[in-house]
Amino acid sequence: MRRLNLFKAIAVGLATYSFATLALGQTTTSGPVNSTLQPEDALQIAVFNQPQLTVTTPVGKDGYVSAPFVGSVRAQGKTTTQLADELAELFKKKLFLRDPIVSVTVLQFRQLRASVGGAVQRPGTYQIRQGDTLITLLNQGGGPIVDASDLRRATLRHANANEYIPLDIYALLNRGDLSQNYVLQDGDELNIPTEGNNRIIVLGSVQAPASYPYHEPMTLADAISLARGEVPYKSRFSRVLITRPKVGQPGQYVRIVADFTRFIKSGDQQQNLVLQPGDIIFVPQTNTPDFQQIAAIANTAYLINIISTNFFGLKL
Repeated sequence: MRRLNLFKAIAVGLATYSFATLALGQTTTSGPVNSTLQPEDALQIAVFNQPQLTVTTPVGKDGYVSAPFVGSVRAQGKTTTQLADELAELFKKKLFLRDPIVSVTVLQFRQLRASVGGAVQRPGTYQIRQGDTLITLLNQGGGPIVDASDLRRATLRHANANEYIPLDIYALLNRGDLSQNYVLQDGDELNIPTEGNNRIIVLGSVQAPASYPYHEPMTLADAISLARGEVPYKSRFSRVLITRPKVGQPGQYVRIVADFTRFIKSGDQQQNLVLQPGDIIFVPQTNTPDFQQIAAIANTAYLINIISTNFFGLKL
């Protein structure tokens, strides 16, 4: 009889140890280590030797769970250990239980989600896992739309945040700049803007004046080549004017004069300027371009970019 009682005591002790371990926050499903509870997590609340208090319940969207006989208790932001300790105190006070052993088990973690929008093949919201990065989300969205996305001006916004984090997806995809490959958080929103101002405009005395996509690196020679070069006996490459929008100052421009003739004749690379998105290149017919005309063209180009209409019959 004594031996039977000893085995019984050991069995009870092991069961008690099992529940005590659960009360320390261990869960029966895989998930983030030391993570806190979030809305839509599915929980099981149990009290050792009190089956009437066992319940399966989700964490509501308001962050609360409904516990047996004690009402709603905030769970969001707490670990399973913290919630189990709080419930134990509530069961003591309201149900007069003596040292209740409470376990809180996560049956299923809420699905983490992030969204990608803008100039991607499949904009939408996608399920993610802990440790996934921007590359994962971008791939789920089918990747950027070629020649329609402005990869240098992408943004990332965390859930419930007003700040937009600037991203250079071009550097990530084409240069391997992993500093841009942020680890995703639940509720993140990635936006790849449409090309918009990610173009250059070549006007004046060239064969094919038009708006052209900007691709880094791009030089003045590249732009003139796209416009099919000079108009014989009319183009004055010695006074090529580049009008460049000032960053953060809408309607304000920097004007740069390049002697492209020196580049052609003597290979002067300083005259083959590196272009930036939004640059307007004007090849005059005379040595003295009409700066008022250029200013009007620049301001018109800016306004047209904003409202996405046609400029001199050319789609920007």
